[in-house]
Amino acid sequence: MRHRIAGNRISMPEPKRRATFRNLIDGLFTHEHIHTTEARAKAVQGEAERLIAIAIRGHNKAWAHLKSVVDDDDLAEQVLALAQRGRFSLDETISPLDELNQQRERDHKLPLSEEGRRHREERLLGFQREMLNLIKDRDEAQRALTAAREAMAIEVHSRRTILKHLPYELRVKKIFDLFVPRYSSRRGGYTRISKIGFRKGDGAHIVRLEMVQ
Repeated sequence: MRHRIAGNRISMPEPKRRATFRNLIDGLFTHEHIHTTEARAKAVQGEAERLIAIAIRGHNKAWAHLKSVVDDDDLAEQVLALAQRGRFSLDETISPLDELNQQRERDHKLPLSEEGRRHREERLLGFQREMLNLIKDRDEAQRALTAAREAMAIEVHSRRTILKHLPYELRVKKIFDLFVPRYSSRRGGYTRISKIGFRKGDGAHIVRLEMVQ
């Protein structure tokens, strides 16, 4: 019979326990180490490593999708970086000012000036030129750009999954920017627990939970 009490409950009601675990994981990812009781460290260690594993799987899946279209690693990185700077396509054009402002009026937005339209057009043309400098063939360039956008969507899904468990965007950004490159070649074992002594009063084991370098 299932009683839905799997895992270490550390003698806390569920809302308080969830907030405690979240704060411990947040502290671990922020400072890359925390001091806490052995029971709490063991309770959050698996969840912290699971979040990193989700990020690594999402990143690897996104990269594999892009590489299925762009074989060269350096070129794939440049295409992805360009796609991250702005959403555009090689067939896109900027509408005349009257059409733009009619659409903005329907969207309840302030009208755009001619200078603003010209700025948008120059920005779009700049992106298009950069993309065609990377890949000369227009059709191949558009396929690569589409694949890069799809790869970004795959990674965004992983980020949102992590945010459900750790709702701190800066910490999730750190996971992808720092921990994913650091641990992409490891299969688990992203953290370690080291005993450092006993707590005065109740004699509980105090440990250091830290990220493996």
